[in-house]
Amino acid sequence: MFESKIYNDGTLIVGKMSGIIEPQSFINGIFWQIDSRNVGEVQKGFSQLYYDSDVESVIVREEDIKRIAEINTGIGANIGRFRTALVLSHPEIIRLAKFHQILAKKHGYEVEIFENLEDGFAWLSCGNPDPGTIKL
Repeated sequence: MFESKIYNDGTLIVGKMSGIIEPQSFINGIFWQIDSRNVGEVQKGFSQLYYDSDVESVIVREEDIKRIAEINTGIGANIGRFRTALVLSHPEIIRLAKFHQILAKKHGYEVEIFENLEDGFAWLSCGNPDPGTIKL
C-alpha cells in the first residue's frame, strides 16, 4: 500500500510504503502524480521521498519494475524532471529499488537510496515537513 502527501507548497511529495506492496500501487502513484501536477498541486521540478515501514510482503517482480519505468519515461515524462530519494529497510524493496535506480538513471532521472530519513531529506535539500507523521 502507498500513502502519499504533498508538502512545501507542491514542491515535495512524501510517500510511505507499508503492508502488502504490489505493482498496481506503484502505477496508481504515478498517475496520481501526473494528475496532481496537471491540476497544479505538484509544482514543476518537485522532489519526492518514499520510505518503507511495516511491510508485510512484496509481490513485485523485476518485470513489474520494467513496466513502471516505461510508464515513468513515457506518460510520466510530461510531469517534468524530478529527484527521488528512497529510504528503505526491507531487503526485497531495496533489491527492486536498485534495479529501478539503474533504469531511471538511463533516462536521466535522479534516484538515490538511503538508510535514514535525515539523509534522504538532506539530499533533497529540505527538512522533514511532518516529523510527527513521517518517521521510521
